[in-house]
Amino acid sequence: MKPRSGIYWLTIFALFVSLDAWAQNTEKKKSVSRSSDSYSDIKSRANTRDIQRLLNEAEKIKEQDPKAALDNIREALAMSIVNEDAFNEGRSYLLLGQVNERIEEWKLALDNYTKAYQKFLQHDTDNVRKEEETASYSSPGNSLTELKQALTGLAQANFRLGQYDEALNHYRELSTKNSTPEERAECQLAISEVYYAQGNYSEAQKAAESIQYSPKKTDVSLSIRIQNQKAKIYAQQNQLDKTQQLYSNSLQNQRASGAAAPSSAPVQQSNQEAKEDIAAVLKDQGKLDEEIDLRRQAIDYNLENNNLSEVANDKVAISSTFAAKGEIPEALKEAEEAAAIADTIDNPQAQENAYLALADLYAKNNRTAQALSTYKKYSQAVAKNEKLHEIKLFDRSELIKQQQDIEELSKTVSIGQREEKIQNQTVLRQQLIIYGLILIILIVAVAAYFIYRSAQASKTANQLLALKSLRSQMNPHFIFNALNSVNHFVAQQDERTANKFLSEFSQLMRLVLENSQEDFIPLFKEQEILTLYLKLEHYRFRDKFDYEINIDETISTETLEVPPMLIQPYIENAVWHGLRYKETKGKLELSIYHENGFLVVAIKDDGIGRKKSAELKTANQKKHTSTGLKNIQERLHIINKVYKTHYRVEISDLNEQGGTHVRIYIPITKTLAA
Repeated sequence: MKPRSGIYWLTIFALFVSLDAWAQNTEKKKSVSRSSDSYSDIKSRANTRDIQRLLNEAEKIKEQDPKAALDNIREALAMSIVNEDAFNEGRSYLLLGQVNERIEEWKLALDNYTKAYQKFLQHDTDNVRKEEETASYSSPGNSLTELKQALTGLAQANFRLGQYDEALNHYRELSTKNSTPEERAECQLAISEVYYAQGNYSEAQKAAESIQYSPKKTDVSLSIRIQNQKAKIYAQQNQLDKTQQLYSNSLQNQRASGAAAPSSAPVQQSNQEAKEDIAAVLKDQGKLDEEIDLRRQAIDYNLENNNLSEVANDKVAISSTFAAKGEIPEALKEAEEAAAIADTIDNPQAQENAYLALADLYAKNNRTAQALSTYKKYSQAVAKNEKLHEIKLFDRSELIKQQQDIEELSKTVSIGQREEKIQNQTVLRQQLIIYGLILIILIVAVAAYFIYRSAQASKTANQLLALKSLRSQMNPHFIFNALNSVNHFVAQQDERTANKFLSEFSQLMRLVLENSQEDFIPLFKEQEILTLYLKLEHYRFRDKFDYEINIDETISTETLEVPPMLIQPYIENAVWHGLRYKETKGKLELSIYHENGFLVVAIKDDGIGRKKSAELKTANQKKHTSTGLKNIQERLHIINKVYKTHYRVEISDLNEQGGTHVRIYIPITKTLAA
């Protein structure tokens, strides 16, 4: 009962935990649904193909339409976070950094390039782990190209923010990943520019001189930028001859390349930076004529390439130099030419510079009317420039606002993803607890079952042992009564009958002893024992009774089995306590037949009956009789319990004058002993 009680309470506890886990799980799902509906929406439509399509489109339009590009990046980033796609998440951050770089939001660019770099490293780490786990794993993409772009962005952003040491570290790391000569040359040029910005001109020169690059005929832009970089460095080192020679060679190389001459922003920026840095050094050293010559070289080149804005700026600078020299007519001439060029171009900044320089010269030379007219044009250029600046600031703020929305969405998606993971982990833990409890219940149940079986087996073994003990008790009781019969013949000095009796008695003893070890014996063996026993009892009491044995012919005595020595005690009681005391000769009938699924053994005698027999018994006889009957009842009780059968004995008086009728009901089975 105790194991069952323990299982019951463990089962109740497991059910309680299961219901509690289900309730918590439902509540958490509702909470996640309420707090991050967008996460669920995004998760339902997230797939790698759409992510790649969105990012590819953003890549194409990021320069012409950055707003549309950011919309694509926003959707792709959210889906990448949901899918835990580190590679495409890194691509999203990389494109965000490039858009930030375009509007010169360098802090935002640095943040996004950093995230992109981390995601590409994570992607590579995950690939290595997966390849180690399974040889059949195929990487979804190699992030080396994107990783190098992220490193370039990190270095450039740090450079623009004045964080030169960090910029150098990123460029050095990038140099270990570059494979082509052009990539290595670009990296060394960038390192030289960082040292130059730091004012470390010796290291800048080393980096520039170490560049080994043979330019292609179709693209001389990198070679031109290297020459411009060296020219700047030599200018800062006061090696002006080398500086001017390198700058002149740079312009000649650009002219010589003809149609292949680069007009890209990096080359134009390189030309302008080199020219301005060299001009600043020349002006600082008072070499104003050399400065003017330098700028005229630039003007000639820019006129050839129709870069009129830069021509106007250089003429303004030349005008300022002439004014510094006191050559006012030349200064006015250059300023007027700059203003004239500014009138032909749509560049408010260049117009503003040209008109202001000319108006100031007119004012200083008392040409008031012309000064006022020019100041008016300057004012218009300023207003136009401010309007363009406002538009640019508005577009910039819109792009920043879009990016803030992207950051908010990515946070929302990350929170939703984190909550889902926590929820899944909680559910998993609860499931483990439930499964653990179920396992414990099963273990307890199995243990209880085996304990119960062991107890039952032990109980059965004890009962069988008791049954064997009871059978063993029958033997001395039977032998004692039989020896009394032998003693009777010896006392009568009937030697012949005694010898015959002993012969048949020994045969009976052999059968009894052989069968006493068995729980069940075939009916024909029991019949043989009963026949011999009745024969022996009839020797002694032949003048007291006759007997008759009737067995139904339909009964198979060889296949049906009965417990040994179960019938004999009732026959013995009939002879010794019923027939022996009868004054006239009596009769004993032993019948065996079928009745309602039972094998019935009927023992009928016409002796003095149970009531009169009880009156005649001595105290000693009463003791033996009660012990024998009790023994039989215990045997039947144990047999019924062990073998799950229904043996029973019914004893009734034959009639009022006397006689006893005993009916032993034996269940019909051929395999009781199995």
